[in-house]
Amino acid sequence: MSHSVPVSSATLPSSPGSSSPTTEVERLRLETTPLLTIASQSTGATTTAATQTPQSTLRRARFSDLAPAAHTCTLAFWDEALFGNVIHPRRATYPGDVNKYWYRRFVVDWWDWSHVFLVTTETVPVNDEGDNDEDGPASGSKENVPDDEDEAVSTRAYQTNTSRKGGSPQPLFTSEHLAKKKRKDAEVITGFAHWSRIAPSWRENYQAGWGLRWWDPRRLLKPIASMLVNLWALLSPNRAASPENEDVLERSYNFLDHVWTGERAESWYLESLAVHPSFQGRGLGRALVAWGLEQACEEGISTSVIAADGKEPFYQKCGFDVGPVARSGEGQGNPLREVAGGLAFFRDKAGVRIEAREPGPWMEGFGVFDWEEWQRKTFGGERVEKK
Repeated sequence: MSHSVPVSSATLPSSPGSSSPTTEVERLRLETTPLLTIASQSTGATTTAATQTPQSTLRRARFSDLAPAAHTCTLAFWDEALFGNVIHPRRATYPGDVNKYWYRRFVVDWWDWSHVFLVTTETVPVNDEGDNDEDGPASGSKENVPDDEDEAVSTRAYQTNTSRKGGSPQPLFTSEHLAKKKRKDAEVITGFAHWSRIAPSWRENYQAGWGLRWWDPRRLLKPIASMLVNLWALLSPNRAASPENEDVLERSYNFLDHVWTGERAESWYLESLAVHPSFQGRGLGRALVAWGLEQACEEGISTSVIAADGKEPFYQKCGFDVGPVARSGEGQGNPLREVAGGLAFFRDKAGVRIEAREPGPWMEGFGVFDWEEWQRKTFGGERVEKK
């Protein structure tokens, strides 16, 4: 299980499916047409599909989308507590290297049939004479989600202007400076979501249509990709990352094993969600979240997410109505203990009601979440002091 990844994509096939798909999983893997128009309103457990703009679509990602998706995550999580401050303390000096972190993760998980990658796209005018432009303005907010809208986790139009030493990545186009050059229309990645189907074993995922038989040779693709990525990391290290904390997320996994058990043992988990800063505030994040909520509803399983600090209300509004049920930094010796946020939320499967977790040491940590308000709503006014 993972909470939210450059190697050369030319060394790997463009899709994990074969040229003649024989299963529904393979068919979906090869999907390249829009799946739905952007949903603008969420109504309870499901989302009503409605046209946001004529050119905004949500579709399954292609392998070639992973690089722009990684850059979108870099921008969206630039100042986030974990992926920004803890894992990438030298991101201002090496802004382009942050893309490596995201891309390498995505490349490995792409070959796992229980993982789903989604993108939102829009057709915009891009520079037809090259990407670099020293006059390209700095981007806006690097927050992974506006407080009241989209949560934060490119084609060449989104390449980072790294000619300026230090500072945050900068989109290389706006309407003003593109007007000075010849333009053409191109599809660009505006948002990205990485979902995974958590289950006790591969058998449950396979039976649900999201896995391969134990003897299928394609099961070797993920470990091979992991080996290649590790080799590439040695040859081209992520200079923006802290050597001590680059793998801090992986070292924290075992502390939350108790969360995905019982009625929550099978769950569609939102690994990462990101909306490009230039396209935030359009409902793209909600649409990307809606896919997992609706898929889980169809399968009769739960949906889960671990929220970045301050983004808890966004997920609650999207439909994650149970929680917090855990904190990613809970437990003695947890390397995420001092990291703000990381609260886990669920939408349980229909007909299931699980008692709220009693207040206790698991709540201790940093963050802006209002624990007193949560206790008042959950336990009818009882208040337990949080140390």
